Amino acid sequence: MALFTPMTYWGGGSTPPPPFNPTSIPNLAGWYDASDTTSIIKSGAAVTQFQSQGTYGDTLNNAGNGSILSGYHTLNGLNLLTFPAGNSTYLQNTSTDVLVSNFGQHFAVGLYRPESVTTIKDSLWSLDSYRDYAVSAANSSQWFGELDLGNSVGNVGVIGPSSSTNKENNWIIVTAIFTKNTSTPAIYLKVNGSNGSNYYTYYNFNLSTTQKLRIMANRNGNKKQAGRFAELLLFKNDCGPTTNSFLYSQQIEGYLAWKWGVVNLLPSNHPYKNVAP
Repeated sequence: MALFTPMTYWGGGSTPPPPFNPTSIPNLAGWYDASDTTSIIKSGAAVTQFQSQGTYGDTLNNAGNGSILSGYHTLNGLNLLTFPAGNSTYLQNTSTDVLVSNFGQHFAVGLYRPESVTTIKDSLWSLDSYRDYAVSAANSSQWFGELDLGNSVGNVGVIGPSSSTNKENNWIIVTAIFTKNTSTPAIYLKVNGSNGSNYYTYYNFNLSTTQKLRIMANRNGNKKQAGRFAELLLFKNDCGPTTNSFLYSQQIEGYLAWKWGVVNLLPSNHPYKNVAP
């Protein structure tokens, strides 16, 4: 488990605060961190399994016909998982996992580098159930970002494109929020801590509580996304002040940005642009 200790902190003493730990945010349900090489099980050079951090999520298996590589690339000196172009492979849990609260609350934040987009529905990650979602490319040869929603979860079936700029071959922090703790239940998609021009819709029907998680594939596993994977965190956030999901997701965006050395991705008005959480 790789944590980040901020070098800049408030206080008159010389002792820094403890490292920020995502477990301090309530209802962490899934945590997959490629920088922790002890969580990666290999057969030769190929990854066969990817274990969650602690008890936060199920072990994921290589569910395709190709190789997932560990250590082939690094970011900020930290290990990455690489999904080569042309590969027919992805990671998924063997059954399902509880990733959404009984009240439909959920948010997830991940750091990815999509490459070699081949279809609109190539997905960075997806939850597969009756009511579910996928974070997809929104273009057949570039990455602009959309949130695909299943079985009337949202007032529309697709949120996006999120960006007017192609993000293919670039690192991106992607955030999906499903909240009913606001006056109007809503679903949001953010890229690099910012709202795009098409970023939300009304939250009609709750996501299913138990979901099959896939990394680098869409909901049925037949659209694979090539690229590099750093880290993904998923929360089944239940209750609390109105803005909890937004404040917590910003903490995770800041955590990922500072840990992986991509603070430049955050907008100037992000609360963790100049100081780590």
